[in-house]
Amino acid sequence: MYKTSAQLKREAKDSLSGRWKEAVLLNLIPSIMQIIMMFFIGLVIAAMLVFVSFMVTSDTDSGTSDFADTVRYQLSDELTDEFDSEDVDFSSPFDGLNVDFSSYGIAPLIDIGIYFITIGISFTFLDVVRRRKEQSMEIKDAFRIFNGNDFVPILLINLLMYIFKVLWSFALVIPAFVKHYSYSQSNFIYKDMAMNQDVKSMGATSFITESRNLMRGHKGRLFWIDLSFIGWYLLGMITGGIAMLWINPYINATKAAFYNDLAKDQFLSTTVDVPIEDEEEWTSF
Repeated sequence: MYKTSAQLKREAKDSLSGRWKEAVLLNLIPSIMQIIMMFFIGLVIAAMLVFVSFMVTSDTDSGTSDFADTVRYQLSDELTDEFDSEDVDFSSPFDGLNVDFSSYGIAPLIDIGIYFITIGISFTFLDVVRRRKEQSMEIKDAFRIFNGNDFVPILLINLLMYIFKVLWSFALVIPAFVKHYSYSQSNFIYKDMAMNQDVKSMGATSFITESRNLMRGHKGRLFWIDLSFIGWYLLGMITGGIAMLWINPYINATKAAFYNDLAKDQFLSTTVDVPIEDEEEWTSF
């Protein structure tokens, strides 16, 4: 018997009880990135609203302000003559630097780094859900993936998931959407299996296959959990992302509780049968 969404959320809250400060600090880096993103989105929306308002006002006044139009045209002619008579340099003082940060791939590298930090955070929340206050929850735990052992396997697993989703997206939108939930537990499964056995000889597709098997009949449950957080995301947007400092730990802990309830420690055993036909030699690590 599996727990309901309400029970999973209650379990997440209980695991974070008295530790919200630690949880916020653990999620600080991704939360700050969300705040910055929401700030710029707000600026873009505000700029669009100002532009639309200006255009509407201009159209309204165009039929009743002939004098203003005449003055505008006269000023325009005078400015044109002025610029034609002199050489005006409109170049930026920074043009000589010729710096294009996007060409160096800085932005994608930052996105990848944040993504792996988020995975490390989710692993920590899974430990917190299982061990409660016995499990530490420090900022350094967000970087646990970069330990020299887990980075390459996690990279391969997530790279394959991305490729598979892209390939499915060429077929139809719905299959790609479904596959997102089918593959969603791959990282958690890797974490559990890597704790008690040597997974270096296993193919990256093994964990994706296990996730697909585990999520059969449960994709709708996880989808419903995601829908139930829409109100919280709206609250985060209204507060300019500030509320996400507390919302992110709540969501991550709930997702960890979902996996813990679904897997029921089956991947913590020393042996897990993996279908041979799903092994791919080129994905082993």
